[in-house]
Amino acid sequence: MPSGFILSPHGTPMFPNAERYNHSTEYANKLVDRIGQTPAWIALRLGVTEKRMRYILAGSRTIKGDTTEILMSYAEQFCLECLAAEAKAAKDRARSKAAASPASDA
Repeated sequence: MPSGFILSPHGTPMFPNAERYNHSTEYANKLVDRIGQTPAWIALRLGVTEKRMRYILAGSRTIKGDTTEILMSYAEQFCLECLAAEAKAAKDRARSKAAASPASDA
């Protein structure tokens, strides 16, 4: 398989599929938790502002008493899913490396 593909938790390459669109605030927060980085760090990688990221995670924004529902786009969701998959892969690589290293007798 060519390098550079983000793999799903099932080990297959991730490709966009808008039929899997889930704009819920709960799902966005779940993905951010899986990524394990700050919303500011994630926003930078998604190409959105920190404010946009906060609105996505809150599900709304209120300006002058007027509340507007904020939903992540499918493109934002897919980027979050890719970051979450990479975070899981990095943890798995670290575990494998630690398991392969001989224990030191200190």
